[in-house]
Amino acid sequence: MDIEGLQKRIKTTNDLRSIVSTMKSLSAVSIIQYDTALKSLVEYGRTINLGVVALMKNGDLQIPRDPQLKPEARRALAVVIGSDTGLVGKMNREVVQYAQDFLRQKGFTLDQVNFIAVGRQIIGQLMRGKQNVIEAYPVSNSVKAVSKTAASVLITADKYIHTHHVTHVYVFYSEKRGVSVSATETLLMPLGTEWMERLKKRGWPGRNLPTYTLPPEKIYSALLKERLLIELSTAITEALSAEHHMRLTTMQAAEKNIDENLEAMNLQYQQMRQENITTELLDVVNGAEAMRKKK
Repeated sequence: MDIEGLQKRIKTTNDLRSIVSTMKSLSAVSIIQYDTALKSLVEYGRTINLGVVALMKNGDLQIPRDPQLKPEARRALAVVIGSDTGLVGKMNREVVQYAQDFLRQKGFTLDQVNFIAVGRQIIGQLMRGKQNVIEAYPVSNSVKAVSKTAASVLITADKYIHTHHVTHVYVFYSEKRGVSVSATETLLMPLGTEWMERLKKRGWPGRNLPTYTLPPEKIYSALLKERLLIELSTAITEALSAEHHMRLTTMQAAEKNIDENLEAMNLQYQQMRQENITTELLDVVNGAEAMRKKK
């Protein structure tokens, strides 16, 4: 490669570094936004739980028993959340693999499970695994759009649950754990006695329990709908935070690699430039010597 070609390559690499740096900054800002949203969702979830606690403390809500179903009667709907774009390492592949392994361990066969995909990258992963995808949604591109996506998924899930006798609904997504990202799951339906038992053991934060005029059944139904929305919104937000964490890590590695390449190319450029200067000086000296000999 000549020195002009090397100069063009250095310029192109510097342009690429600017793009990588911008993507890294955007991911860092997005992580802060989604983590802040998560704190609000957790706090709202606590409020919903307190509403259920109040109903139980007042004796207006009994803990339901988990239904006893034969293995062949069970049907599962799995909501798998990933990303729309790449540069997230193995995150999408791992969450799909985790979902498949988890459902298999729970005793579900391939024909007992249907999927809702959230994220364009997830669709391809599920299709390659020959899974039945009933609906697909893009990932929310902002904090404000998360609840809208969650609501759309819940509407689709509700229709499918009633028409296909679904007994279990799971949500699979990625979450940050320290400096890494891992796949995890949340059970949306049935609620199960374990969750209700935990709430029943909680104390009430005030002296008096709240009073209400609406029928307890209506209050519980409204609280349950809000809980489902919160659970799914939290999963989507966790997945978005994990996505940008993976992208930030990828961009940091790319930036380091680019800097190392730039350092090597700049060193090579300086060496080639010095060689050209030396060659030009030798040509001048040789020319002057030839002129002197002619005289």
